[in-house]
Amino acid sequence: MKFFKNQGRTTEKAAKLDGVGIKEFAASLKPLLNKREYLTTMWPLAGYFIIWLALTGMGLYFAYSLLASLSMSIMMIMYGMMTITSLLFAVGEFLLLLVAVVVIFFLFYCLQVGVQFGYQDRIQNSAKVLSASSIWNRFKHLRKNQLLRLVAYSALFIFLWQLPLRILAGFFAGNAIVVNTLDVLNEVIAIWKGLQYSQALYLYRAKQPAFLGQSMRHALTVSKRYMAGFKFNYFLISLLFAGVPSLVWGGLTGGLIFYGVYTATNPCIWIGAVLLVLGFAAMMPYLTMIAPLYFEKTRTKVQVDALYTDVFTPVAELTGEAYQD
Repeated sequence: MKFFKNQGRTTEKAAKLDGVGIKEFAASLKPLLNKREYLTTMWPLAGYFIIWLALTGMGLYFAYSLLASLSMSIMMIMYGMMTITSLLFAVGEFLLLLVAVVVIFFLFYCLQVGVQFGYQDRIQNSAKVLSASSIWNRFKHLRKNQLLRLVAYSALFIFLWQLPLRILAGFFAGNAIVVNTLDVLNEVIAIWKGLQYSQALYLYRAKQPAFLGQSMRHALTVSKRYMAGFKFNYFLISLLFAGVPSLVWGGLTGGLIFYGVYTATNPCIWIGAVLLVLGFAAMMPYLTMIAPLYFEKTRTKVQVDALYTDVFTPVAELTGEAYQD
């Protein structure tokens, strides 16, 4: 155990000194932007993105309509104009709709993971090329139950870290300054924990057979160790290569939409909305390749196998053999 702690400190120092440079990352990103390969990946991913966006938008719209209907139903029950059974039926519809939205979101996430794994393989072996069929094949063979648990653990832990400040915000609800300060701190916590957990997906893949029967929270533990000295570097890379292009495009198209709303010019609203969606759809492969490229650029700087020390539960404990007389 002492050896691992010393090893972790050595790794952290190395990570702080040897983060990925901006020019180095840009040079590594360039080969992945091959026009033919990019277009081959873009069409299926952009198509799924637009379908996901449309289905999610429709689901949220109907969920909002059902929620408004539920409010009216509660008032009608108070006046004896509606039965409890009808209300429960409406609540059931609302919950089913929310579940459908969550399922659609998760399936699109799995598709993105398939593309990210494809880019990871492409970075490791330039002979491998992404295509619609290879993306679909990876999507089909993903262990979706493990991915679901990984996402759930990540969301749960971030929520628990934010919970104390949310409770405090409830106590100081009348003080706008305190509430806004706590909200900002919660956003900082979300970003910080997101950076810590950012490599969990790839570290899970690196030791996927070892995760059979294990808790997926171990991937988050290993990711925290991995990112000990990379958090600011990864934040900077993500901001420059993903955040800035997204903000620029969102600002331009959002400005056009705002101008259309402000001047009551409907064509500007529709053109801005269409350009917003199509632009992000076209950028999906680019935005998706950044995370796996960063992992592959940094994994040589860390002794990855040492990060898993004392993480997994012994098989004897999982099977109960360790507790037999």
